Amino acid sequence: MNKIGCILLNVSVALYLFANGIVGISREKVLGFSYGGGEFGKMIDTIFKKANGDFKDTLIIVLSVCAIAAGVFLLLAFFRIEIPVTDIILFVFICLWVVFIVIVDIINPFQNSNKVKFLEYLLQLTPHLMVLGALITSTKRFSKK
Repeated sequence: MNKIGCILLNVSVALYLFANGIVGISREKVLGFSYGGGEFGKMIDTIFKKANGDFKDTLIIVLSVCAIAAGVFLLLAFFRIEIPVTDIILFVFICLWVVFIVIVDIINPFQNSNKVKFLEYLLQLTPHLMVLGALITSTKRFSKK
């Protein structure tokens, strides 16, 4: 990948993770979501529809802090700042993001309605796959640096 494209991808994914983390911590309702917490609120609402508010809020805050940390570690890995646990933390967040994609992009659309609009589904799925791709390329385990 060329250097400018790699810079843009990593910075934009880090900003995406920061923004989702901040929205999750502040529990704001953004982009027309009917629930607070943004993407992580959607994930927790899909899993725990009948759980109490405190439990959901705690999980959303934990996931949001993880997203902010992943954004920081993504930038550290991109700028090749060596921290021994960076690769492990990014690998853990890759696993967490795969679970997020399965819940939000596979289970939730088919659980809520029988009729999924294909283009809306793609618009929801593709940014999540881009984040996954950037996380995978930033780790030494999966990338060829």
